[in-house]
Amino acid sequence: DFYIDYDKLKKLLRDDGYDEENGWTEDDEGAFVEELVNVQLEKVHAFQSETYQKLRDRTSKCEAKLDPVVISATGDIEQEDEQDGEAESSVKNKPAPSDEEKDKIVKEVLDELDSITKEINELEKYSRINYTGFLKAAKKHDRRRGHAYRVRPLLQVRLAALPFNKEDYSPLLYRLPAMYSFVRQNLEGKDRRGLS
Repeated sequence: DFYIDYDKLKKLLRDDGYDEENGWTEDDEGAFVEELVNVQLEKVHAFQSETYQKLRDRTSKCEAKLDPVVISATGDIEQEDEQDGEAESSVKNKPAPSDEEKDKIVKEVLDELDSITKEINELEKYSRINYTGFLKAAKKHDRRRGHAYRVRPLLQVRLAALPFNKEDYSPLLYRLPAMYSFVRQNLEGKDRRGLS
């Protein structure tokens, strides 16, 4: 599970009422802070970063898959543009895909774009839920233990250093509509089931 383990944090905080007789020690505080700031926060941040990178890679693969379709749609490209780069020239030198191949590529990319869009939305929700969980755990700690220990300022510094809740999805989100538009234009008139 890649979500914050709020139950574990509550247990470490001894939120069940028996702590009054045992007292809250520096070891208790150290264990709670270690779990909250280092273990849980790092776990959530690592998952979010890894997932976002995978989504960016998948988006780039979709763009690369569409390259031959884009080139054939824009017509024959003159050989004068050879200095544009090796990757682009290798795409240019490949034979243009047939109409059936284009349709297949476009449909595959549309399915992948739908999947990527869904996962981006899920990742944003994941980030918000966990961010709220961290703040809630810090607030509960400070309310119960705040007379001697405050953890929220430390947590806010760590959250700023690992900005999983502030991740800017805009660059990725700007790339998707352009591909959606191209894909749908290519499907128009050929296959209307992918337009919904």
